[in-house]
Amino acid sequence: MIRNTLIAATLALLPVAASATEGWTTAGVNFREGPSTQYTVITALPRCAVIETYEWQNGWVRAAWQGHNGWLSGRYVADNNAHCGSGYHAAPSGGHSGGQSGY
Repeated sequence: MIRNTLIAATLALLPVAASATEGWTTAGVNFREGPSTQYTVITALPRCAVIETYEWQNGWVRAAWQGHNGWLSGRYVADNNAHCGSGYHAAPSGGHSGGQSGY
């Protein structure tokens, strides 16, 4: 009985893995090392890039894209790809599909 209680208490202290949610960029946007424009840009994400979002913090989103982890402004994240239009293909990795990159 004590053993089961100790196991349950230990499991309760373990961090819960963050669940990812799929998202899409609405424009070309900078992918940064941290949640502000003060952080270094890792790369520029193209419009309609499919990302995995993990956390929102003061308008910034922690996400993963093509093996990179970073942050982007939440202003450029949608929960669906309706803005991409039919037949749209995102630019290859590291590129962007035109327009200015935001944040």
